[in-house]
Amino acid sequence: MKRKKYWFLFAILLLSLSSLSPSFDFTHNTRREPPGDEPIPPQQRPDIPDRDLGPVKVGVQLNGDEMRQLKAINERFKEETGAEIEIVPLETNEEQLESFLLQMTLGEGPDVLLMDTHYIKALAMNGYLLPVDASQAVMPGGDTLSGLLPPLQWNGYQWGMPFDIDPYVMTWQAKEKDGTVFKIPESRKAWQEFFELHIETPVISFDPNDPYAFGAAVHLLEGDPSKPEQEVLDMLIHNRKQMMETNQVEEDTPRNTEEPSSPSSGKGEATVVIEPYSSFSDKDTEGLSLALAMGKTHLNTPVVRTRSFAVAAHTESPALAMKWITYMTDKDIQHEWSKDVGTLPVVSELYVTGAALRDRGIWQKVAVPAQVLLSRNEAAALEFGDAEGFLTYSESARRLLLGEMTREEYMRLYRSDQHE
Repeated sequence: MKRKKYWFLFAILLLSLSSLSPSFDFTHNTRREPPGDEPIPPQQRPDIPDRDLGPVKVGVQLNGDEMRQLKAINERFKEETGAEIEIVPLETNEEQLESFLLQMTLGEGPDVLLMDTHYIKALAMNGYLLPVDASQAVMPGGDTLSGLLPPLQWNGYQWGMPFDIDPYVMTWQAKEKDGTVFKIPESRKAWQEFFELHIETPVISFDPNDPYAFGAAVHLLEGDPSKPEQEVLDMLIHNRKQMMETNQVEEDTPRNTEEPSSPSSGKGEATVVIEPYSSFSDKDTEGLSLALAMGKTHLNTPVVRTRSFAVAAHTESPALAMKWITYMTDKDIQHEWSKDVGTLPVVSELYVTGAALRDRGIWQKVAVPAQVLLSRNEAAALEFGDAEGFLTYSESARRLLLGEMTREEYMRLYRSDQHE
């Protein structure tokens, strides 16, 4: 009799629990934990309505002209779909990074990110992103330049979609002042000898605040852009001192307005100038020779700035976010963006059929070689061998060139298992 009573009470308890269980939802977490060492299928979200119209906020790292162009394309998307999409500027410099990460942790950041590809894997490893195939969307096709995908892949998943690329270009006067043809040195020893011959004048000019320009200069001097060797750093430190001294002399010397300026004026009259491909969209290159800014030692890793889209883990509209990204990476939009903004597309086909993109005079010498390299190889990783090291790389390169950091302090930033 006593045993029957216990079974009866146990049955009542089961019925009570089963009546409560529908009110609990263990599948929907806005803050996802990153997968571990083994690939684990991402958590599934509840069914999303077919007509999810947002709102979706898109945070982007773009300059003013690029922002205006993206907003114009976004307006067309909104008209076609009725979705509510807002584009806002995104700052990830050293001062703003802590605030940005706090927003992402609290689920208050943008739903979609358009940013430097170097940041994507680090954000994924810290659980801030959704893999692109977890948002009920088709994985990007094989038409994307294959070398752009590995930096976006981790733990068996892809965490972003490439949007555009910007290779770094070197230019120099086709003929020197005495009429002789200038030939780029083709080894580190040849560069060192060239520097010794130009001990009082700068050899290379580039923006010290641009980590990609710094990496391209390292590459050109036959160094490893991710972990520059001592000899290369010494050349660049000396070069920067000469550049600053030359610019100071120019500022102190009255300018003769009757003399026409050369294409490299304002750059310290350096022999070689390094700039991004996009900067040539409205620039006259007559009288200049140009090529990808790279040496021969690391031919398989060109210095190329790449921007990619990613979906935040906290978004409530993952399907709409991926729909917007798919629209923005469409072949026709890629063609329009490249033509208007000056960067290069990530779609392989456009390098064959995109005749309208070749009107800048440097397509065959820079764009096509970049496409060939990136169809097989990854771009140089500017991170000291650390997936989260891009911000450190950027800041330390600037400080090194400005004399705020010694060469030894700079080289100590390399990961010990990477530095030889």
